[in-house]
Amino acid sequence: MAAARPRPAPTFPGAGRPAAAPRPWVFVVLAIAGLAVAALVVLALMPRGNSPAGPAGPNAPAARPVPSSPATALPITPTPTPVPDDGTPRPAGCDELYSPSMVEAMGDLVLNPAWSAAPGTEVLYGTDDAQLRGIIDTAEHLNCIWGTAEGGSDTGLVTDLVWVTPEQSATVKARLDEAGLRCYEELEGLRCIAQETAEAGTFGESHFLRDGIWLATKYTNAGPDGYTHDIIGNVWKDA
Repeated sequence: MAAARPRPAPTFPGAGRPAAAPRPWVFVVLAIAGLAVAALVVLALMPRGNSPAGPAGPNAPAARPVPSSPATALPITPTPTPVPDDGTPRPAGCDELYSPSMVEAMGDLVLNPAWSAAPGTEVLYGTDDAQLRGIIDTAEHLNCIWGTAEGGSDTGLVTDLVWVTPEQSATVKARLDEAGLRCYEELEGLRCIAQETAEAGTFGESHFLRDGIWLATKYTNAGPDGYTHDIIGNVWKDA
């Protein structure tokens, strides 16, 4: 048998040839890539939020102002409904509502005692009706409280003088009628009253509307005769 011939080793293109020298354009590409990477590194190290300096000189754009401290949210408070200055009487305080004789008739009760303005004290209104209280809260008004100097008592009176718009006045009239108060015309306005007497005493409400003003009064075992008439006489004394 003839001896098998040895197979030649496989060859590959370029095998056994000396490596070719790098071409010049390869260095150019590598150089450009290196510069791009360096630029990215520089940008990454720059402080965030700052822009590069712009052109200087009189024609340079104005710099954007930067706040020195974070903005603080301001609390929102309700604003009373403004009432136009149309000649409606505008007493500046509760003491202008009463004549000296009425103050004397109130006896031991004090106008706006210190405890009524203490922080955390419950707001006192001239009515028990929730809808009417809502109108008082959203309108400009004076809150006048007659109570004992010491504090809690079964005797007292609260009057709110409220400046109302024609729309608010109409709403008050409709609500008083709906609540069943007895209403009638008096002293160029509308008077509505409700009163009850029980073992605890006499209590009730009195309301008066005239020319953009609403007098809302709630009383318990207090309120001399002519109380509302005295207020009307002082508020509209120049009418």
